[in-house]
Amino acid sequence: MKKSFKLKLTALFLCALMLAPMVLACGEKPASAGSGSATEAAGTVAEEVTAPPEPTPEPTTPEPTTTEAPTTTEPFIPDLSLPYWEQILSELTHYGLTGGTKILGGEDEAELMKKFGMGNGKKEVLDVSEDSSVPFSAAYKVWTTKDMTNFWDANYSCSLAKDIETQQDDLIVGVVWIKGRRTEESDMFMADDEPQYYLAIKTPTDNWATEGDMSPSGIQYAKGEWEKVFFCGRVMNEEEKSSTMNFNMFMGYGIQEFEIGGIIAYLYPSTPDNEKAAIKLVW
Repeated sequence: MKKSFKLKLTALFLCALMLAPMVLACGEKPASAGSGSATEAAGTVAEEVTAPPEPTPEPTTPEPTTTEAPTTTEPFIPDLSLPYWEQILSELTHYGLTGGTKILGGEDEAELMKKFGMGNGKKEVLDVSEDSSVPFSAAYKVWTTKDMTNFWDANYSCSLAKDIETQQDDLIVGVVWIKGRRTEESDMFMADDEPQYYLAIKTPTDNWATEGDMSPSGIQYAKGEWEKVFFCGRVMNEEEKSSTMNFNMFMGYGIQEFEIGGIIAYLYPSTPDNEKAAIKLVW
């Protein structure tokens, strides 16, 4: 009995040894061909196949570059051998204004300046014959004698020349030389305040409402030395006569004194070139 049991136990042990390699072989997973799993590899391939290609940018044509005409003008050097009015006309031409017609009356400087009247103030001839700092030959001293509440309460003005054909939007371009001072204290200003003036072109056609789109516009300040001031106004209405328009220098506000000379102005048609030239000259 014991011998038979031992034989059976030995047979079972041998069977177990024979079956062990087979069991172990069945439990192993087959090795993958790559470093990842087959699923991962398939996913990678799918991604590589389905991912859209990067778009190729379309060729662009560079925008053509344009060079604008220079906006600067060489400084004007006057020909001092010419009469004063011709010097000014040459300077206006230098800046590009063409087709001008003298628009203030008078055959010479003295006659033109004499046509200006002083409203609500006084005027007297100013001798500038010995003043080498100015190129003109005729000037006046004008002043107010009492406080002025509004800038239009006192003015130095002159009608434009007669029988000059004008059209709406024509340009009136010219120059005035001016210096000023306050002569005494007033209730409105201290004695050291700068004297003020205001340029305009007025006409009764619209009940004196227009100021001629004047530039420089608004209140201006006169210095203690001669200053050359270019101005540009405009014919704002369909005027029947050129002489209905007045060139005005208002000088109200307080008590003031001015020296004014060398006034001259020309009428120019409103063309694109003249408009650009006026802007270059005045603004």
